[in-house]
Amino acid sequence: MIGRWKRRGNHLATARLAVRPHLTWYAQVGIGVGFCVILAIGVLAAYRYGERMGVSDDQARLQALGASQTAQRLNAEVADLHQRMDTLTQQLRVEESTRDTLTKQVQQLQTDNGALREKVAFYESLLTTTDRAPALSLEGLRVEPLAPGRYRLRAVLVQGQSSQEAFKGEVDFRLVMEHGGKRTETVWPQPRIPVTVARFAQVARETELPADTKLREVEIRVYAQGDNHVRISRTYDVKG
Repeated sequence: MIGRWKRRGNHLATARLAVRPHLTWYAQVGIGVGFCVILAIGVLAAYRYGERMGVSDDQARLQALGASQTAQRLNAEVADLHQRMDTLTQQLRVEESTRDTLTKQVQQLQTDNGALREKVAFYESLLTTTDRAPALSLEGLRVEPLAPGRYRLRAVLVQGQSSQEAFKGEVDFRLVMEHGGKRTETVWPQPRIPVTVARFAQVARETELPADTKLREVEIRVYAQGDNHVRISRTYDVKG
């Protein structure tokens, strides 16, 4: 019989039936093999992915290493260029300093050359002086600025060949100065400078003016000894 009848109360009921699917052994084996194949494919895919990622990481590391080496090389080149530039800058400064020094030396030589030419011309004039030359004359009056407010005054007194005795006298300077747009004058020095001229004699003095005062004109005056009458004089206009 398929089932047994049971009495429950006033009803009749049949026993519950359980239906279970039944797979054949070859179906079960097929399912297992398929699961293993799927698992193997997943493992293989994971391995390939990992391999690709590893290769990519190696390439990235190689690229990073190459970039680092390039950066180091460029830094070394930049440092070398900086060093070369510093060296060239120092050489340029030395050359500029040398050029400035040479320029000053050339200017000084030109100044000295001009002064020597004046002296040569003066001595040549002395050699060509005749007996008819005046007994006393003034030559080569110069005013040389030394610093702001400081000047060197110099002149040469020449005794003519016709004179038998040396000239004895005194010299002073009349200085015309400008300060604040106004001109003033003074006689300097006091007392006068004593001079004796047998053939020629040079008179040279340095003067220092008050602050912000410019020298505009210099007159040298020669007196005979013990006389206040000007024997000879010459005026020099100061430029600048």
